[in-house]
Amino acid sequence: MVGQLFDMVVLGLAAGTIYGVMALSFVLLYRVGKLVNIAVGDMVLLGAYLIFAFSELKLTPSPVVNLLIGLGCASVIGVILGVVTERTLMRPLYGQSILALIMMTVALGLLLRGFTIIKWGTTLRVFPGQHEVFPPVPLQIGPIELPYVYVWSTIGAMIIFGFFLYIFRKTLFGFAMRAVSLSPEAAATHGISIRKIYVYSWIIAYLAAFLAGLVLGALNGIAIMISELGLSRALPAALIGGIDSPTGALLGGLLLGVIEHTLGTTLNAYIPGVSDIIPFVVLLAVLIIKPYGLFGTERIERV
Repeated sequence: MVGQLFDMVVLGLAAGTIYGVMALSFVLLYRVGKLVNIAVGDMVLLGAYLIFAFSELKLTPSPVVNLLIGLGCASVIGVILGVVTERTLMRPLYGQSILALIMMTVALGLLLRGFTIIKWGTTLRVFPGQHEVFPPVPLQIGPIELPYVYVWSTIGAMIIFGFFLYIFRKTLFGFAMRAVSLSPEAAATHGISIRKIYVYSWIIAYLAAFLAGLVLGALNGIAIMISELGLSRALPAALIGGIDSPTGALLGGLLLGVIEHTLGTTLNAYIPGVSDIIPFVVLLAVLIIKPYGLFGTERIERV
């Protein structure tokens, strides 16, 4: 029993890193522009299909190289989409109500999902050579068995978070992003281009979502359900950790992953389907105790 529980905790931590990467898409845009990006699930979905499409070209004999090429080509498109999204959809709405910006992200999500369905349909797909890249036989580490997709996704997520945390805390871009999040007007008076910060934030959000699409596509197959799965895990993870905290995004994802794979798996044997609502139960419990999330910035407004 103890060994089984330990296995579930390890799998939960591995899954939590994926949730943390998706939550990063929420955190970046909220931190800079106080924008809740409802389109994140559909960004994850599009990323999975783009990686699949480029990998299917089979430009080399190696499935691993083809998958990396697919990820690289999809990332280039993600950069382009980040620029186009900010300049054509979001920028005309700056100065309007937050609700108008949120509704635009809803429209963006529907647009991305509609394009994906028109282009690739709704048939379940898998990445070309996926079983060679992620062998079906789990990696044995002592008494623990880990699927290879969890191993590589965890390593990739740690590298990504380390890279982003370095950027946020040690570079001028990170300083500019923090300045814009605290006071856009003051940042602008000191020569910081707020529009460029918004563009870069959207680019990073797309890249993080596309990477999550690769992992979720390898775990669950590439299908429309990735969109719902992405939103239903990314949003709770971001709110649990604190929607303006990059570190909180990772820790919120880890906490959510562990609870989902331990408590959710256990209860699912008695109440089928209950694991699907576990993220929102955890979210409600955390927000009741800490309305700004575990690591979010508490704001006190005087009336």
